[in-house]
This record gives sequence, C-alpha cells and structure tokens, in this order.
Amino acid sequence: MNFLYALTATSDTTFFEDVWNYLYDVYLRVDGNYQNLGFDKSPLFSLRLLVLGLFVGGIIACIATAYHKQVLGGIARKLIEMSCISPESAKTAEELGYPKNPLVKNALLRSTSLRRVVRCVEEDAFYADQRADREAYEKKRAENKELPRFKEREYIGDSKTDHYYIPEELRIRAEIKFEKKGSGWVSAVISVVLMLILFFIVLLVLPSVLQLVDNFLGNM
Repeated sequence: MNFLYALTATSDTTFFEDVWNYLYDVYLRVDGNYQNLGFDKSPLFSLRLLVLGLFVGGIIACIATAYHKQVLGGIARKLIEMSCISPESAKTAEELGYPKNPLVKNALLRSTSLRRVVRCVEEDAFYADQRADREAYEKKRAENKELPRFKEREYIGDSKTDHYYIPEELRIRAEIKFEKKGSGWVSAVISVVLMLILFFIVLLVLPSVLQLVDNFLGNM
C-alpha cells in the first residue's frame, strides 16, 4: 500500500519517474555516516550502485544463457534432427516448425553465433555469383584502369523463403556448441526472481551491516 501511495502521491512526474524516486528513497538513498570505516555517504551510494550493476549483469547473463540454449540451440538442434546437413536438404524456418517466431527469424538473419555453423543456400549462391562478377570485372579493370573498384554488395536475407542447413563438417561442432543441457526459460525466470529478491535483501541489510562494523571499529 505504501508503494502504491508513493506512486500516486505526486502528479507532476511520470509513472517511471515515480518508480525511480520510490526505489531511490527506499533502497539507494544513504542517511548515515560510517567515519570509522573511512567513507561517507558518497562511497556507500557508489557501493549500492555497484551491487545494482552486479545484479543487473547477472540478470542479463541468465536471459542471454536461456536465449542461447533455447532459441539458438533450438534452431541448431532442429536442423540436425531433420538432417539438414547439405544445400539439398536445407529447409525454411516454416518447414523447421517456426512459421511466426520473431526470435527465431531474427536469430537466423543476425545471430553471429548461430551463423558460425548454420549456412543459407540463397546466401551461398548470392556470394558465389558476386565472386564470379568480381573476377569478370577485375579482368575488365585490368585493361581499363579508369574503372572504379568493384562494389561489394551485402546479402539481405529473408527468413520466410531462405533455406538453412548445417554442413556435415560442422555438425559435431554445432552439437557441442548448442547441446540441450543448460538453462531454459523457466529456470531463467526463477533465477531472475531469486536474484531480485536477493538484491533487495542485500540493499536493506547493507546499511545495518556497515553500521555494525563501523560501531565495532569505533569501540576498539
């Protein structure tokens, strides 16, 4: 109730400003001095921000691990399960069972980690044609020095129509890199919730612990 009251007590600020002000007043603002420890309010505030940074980093790591295992790993394992190990056996995202998954489509187009083992038939053909065009152009340029340099083009993928596969020589590497064991989305959510609870406990307990240590040093 106090939290809701704090958010509705003012009308001149936005909701997110109210949330930040509440969290700052309750968890981040420093009211005491710890002279025997050799620091005052400013270092303690920095210490709390450091704790906040560590927990945010931990949360990001949990989400990234789950994404790697479930999204990227799911695509790689599906390609292996469906024997997509050559251009002839390549399949589209829809054929793999991902007709409307935005995370999968984005991963297939932009994930550097996934594309180290996953190949695209249309992309391979595009760059093969470009290499042939470059070789032909360089021959003309050798005869006419005034011609500009060959302009390289970048392939623009289409996750709806592109066909993907994992080359046989990269299959074992993909199996090791994207093995099924590891954190899933459920365990990631649980980890995030536990870390948030621990974070607020640490922030609440930290002043008392520091004050206890400061008093102990002062009595020595």
